Amino acid sequence: VWITAYILNEIHDNIRWLEVVSRFLLLVLASILVLAFFSISSSQPLLSQISLRRRESREFRTMGQALGIPDSGVLTQSEQNSRIDPNEPLDKLLLNKKFRQSFMAFADSCLAGESVHFFDEVHELSKISENDCVRRIYMARHIIEKYIAAGAAMEINISYRSKQEILSTTDLARADLFHNALNEIVQLMKTNLAKDYWSSMFFLKFQEECDMRCNGYELEQMTGWNYSPRLSSVHGTDDPFHQDHLLKNSECDNDTDS
Repeated sequence: VWITAYILNEIHDNIRWLEVVSRFLLLVLASILVLAFFSISSSQPLLSQISLRRRESREFRTMGQALGIPDSGVLTQSEQNSRIDPNEPLDKLLLNKKFRQSFMAFADSCLAGESVHFFDEVHELSKISENDCVRRIYMARHIIEKYIAAGAAMEINISYRSKQEILSTTDLARADLFHNALNEIVQLMKTNLAKDYWSSMFFLKFQEECDMRCNGYELEQMTGWNYSPRLSSVHGTDDPFHQDHLLKNSECDNDTDS
């Protein structure tokens, strides 16, 4: 149509009405083409963003979740309902994730949370099978870059000997890679953090939540037995149904006598 209108406009330029109609058609068609061009170009970025959103990978909060470590960041039923004994060793208490989260929040408030974060990630590393060398190496590199290397984002305070032992190793997958560093960090937390934690609001809040969860769990276990203390503790003449039983028995005896 556009070509036809252009040819008519060039050939029959002496016919006034034909010239007007052909030019009008040219303007209309040109406007349509311009609108189509801009509509396509403006929709392309949106389509590209939609495709990128579909392709973008899922975000993970921790390296353990990214590597698919079993139960990474998940609280087990026993951890949720277990009571904490402050007299137990700190390294044993920190194996409970709920307690570790509370202790970590306290340490972060004291601007000394790198030690607890390091313990947490080394504990996640211990969940990976020793035969799974690839994931162990990825996790070990992540821990070294984040906590061990000089100038790391959360560099921990360990001895030069322990640091060099980790940095100079040729086997990142070995099980005892962070053993000495972990012992030093636990001793550091006992000295600098543990004593203040037991008297902090973080521990009081943790203990209160733990008691509430334990009491709720015990109550749930009791209700599962369909136990009724009111009915089971009522006996003899105190039983409101006892009189009915006596009346029914006496009526039966009278009927047999008659």
